[in-house]
Amino acid sequence: MGTALLGRGLPPELPPETWLATRPWEVAAVHAGHVAGGAELLLTCTFNLARLDLAGVDLDPFDVARRAVALARSARPRLVAGCVGATGLSLPGASPPPPGALRDRTGRAVRALAAAGVDLLWLETQLDLEEARVALAAALQTGLPVVATAWLRPAPGGMAALDGRPGEEFLSALWRDGAAAVGVNCVSPDRHLVGVVAATAAAVPVPVVVKPNAGLPGEPVTPEAFASGVADAVRAGASMAGGCCGAGPAHLHALGSLLQSRGTQARG
Repeated sequence: MGTALLGRGLPPELPPETWLATRPWEVAAVHAGHVAGGAELLLTCTFNLARLDLAGVDLDPFDVARRAVALARSARPRLVAGCVGATGLSLPGASPPPPGALRDRTGRAVRALAAAGVDLLWLETQLDLEEARVALAAALQTGLPVVATAWLRPAPGGMAALDGRPGEEFLSALWRDGAAAVGVNCVSPDRHLVGVVAATAAAVPVPVVVKPNAGLPGEPVTPEAFASGVADAVRAGASMAGGCCGAGPAHLHALGSLLQSRGTQARG
């Protein structure tokens, strides 16, 4: 959503949530494109909902959530997930923030999305395990199913968190805390992703999610290459697949077509 809106003219200094009120048709168009590409589940345009004040934006989270859910629903997907990213308070090498600050921020965000009527909650791009666990606990209090995905970096045999913890350990901890599905987002669709998916699928009994990006700016991954990498992760054990930054309708369509041709089942 973020990179798609930047391509539609969103100023880089503004969080995408500002366009929910000022240019809602742009957000709706991105959602519609994703559904046309084959997406069954849409994430709301609320990645920054727990940190809007840090971006210098004064918006009511309940109003943001209401607008975001309505726009996602307008594309008529099968499911709408309320998206919440990391707070930005847990930084590598810095003192950990008070758990209460994390709980207050994430709790307010997930309550707003639950009140707006999402089908499930989606904690995305989690970098720090302790913050992710606090966010998950707050999300579970809404009574909704919660998916938790992490940003991991390449490591021998798979991927690891910023603190060096193996990715499958990070994700297994979230499963044990109650996540309905766990996985990885905003990483490259490559062999490292396949490795961590295989290890995680062997360690947890819940669905494993893969939502890689389509390359850094100036280094785009073609729809065909994207689809091939994600399909390999599905064969390794992922059962929910989609796209993150830079992945548009063409990437989703290519992925769906390839999975269908291989006879592989996955939720898109």
